[in-house]
Amino acid sequence: MFELSLGGEHVRKTVNREMKEIISYGRFRCAELAPHKNRGMEITYVERGMLDWMVEGVSEKVHPGTIFFTLPWQIHGSLNPKEPENMLWHILFHLAEDYSRPRTRFLFPANLGFDRKEMQILSQAFATSPRHGFRATPAMRRLMPELVGELQSTHELRAAHAQTLLRAVLVELKRIVLGEVQEAARYTPAEQRTRHFIHLLSSSCDQKWTLEKMAAQCGIRRTQLNKVFQKLTGGTPMEYLFRLRLERAKTLLRETDIKIVDIALECGYASSQYFSNSFRQATGSSPSQYRLYARHITAQERKEWESVDFRSEKEEQLRIQSFSTS
Repeated sequence: MFELSLGGEHVRKTVNREMKEIISYGRFRCAELAPHKNRGMEITYVERGMLDWMVEGVSEKVHPGTIFFTLPWQIHGSLNPKEPENMLWHILFHLAEDYSRPRTRFLFPANLGFDRKEMQILSQAFATSPRHGFRATPAMRRLMPELVGELQSTHELRAAHAQTLLRAVLVELKRIVLGEVQEAARYTPAEQRTRHFIHLLSSSCDQKWTLEKMAAQCGIRRTQLNKVFQKLTGGTPMEYLFRLRLERAKTLLRETDIKIVDIALECGYASSQYFSNSFRQATGSSPSQYRLYARHITAQERKEWESVDFRSEKEEQLRIQSFSTS
């Protein structure tokens, strides 16, 4: 057993016989996500952050509150050289085999207790899904932190409890992927109004929003607005607005020739200088550098993803350890 620190939190990483299927886990900020394949199934709950991830050459926008998974043969990574501010809950575990080639049926570790029929149902749901990111249910938002917390614990029945929680995560993920869960009834009226406002905010992020205006739009008080936004997005209203503006700016930089000063105004920034400073702080590059980088992601570079090999367990553990010091 060895210990490492992730995102300022003390994490105990186990390599004993009880939990040999676990490769890595933790709560941390992901600083980068270079194209790679894992020797197992990876499940990530995005507590905070708006990310551009790609699986097998297909990009997906990842929002706060997303549960995201990949399978061993699936090459995945980020379109950004530096990930924006985020916080993730992560688990990577071995399946019965590494499964280097795509398949619609595969086996899970025996100690998870699934029978053949159950494994067939789960594996087909995951392997045939055209998407990898989904809105996490309240159950999933609770289960992922509980699972990581149990893996970090030291009590004598931790392995048994962690296996039970991982089973629950996989069953809930299957229900999410197949659209078998309905969340609307679990939200209060104030939360449902705020969810509607969040949807509208995507097309109006250029407006001069204040907390007072947002609260009025949702029909709730400012203090309640912060609590509801924290639950729904993992951050404050202004943090979410900043992420929306950043995402719109990145899209315009990639897909248009609009001048940077005009992009700043179109995205709701008071000046091009403020926009440039904020963009650099969030992405690690200036708007012009990002535009140059994004436009040079050629078809050939995307094709090169196909030659990416498995990342070793040691490489994976060192990568996660580096997130605590980046």
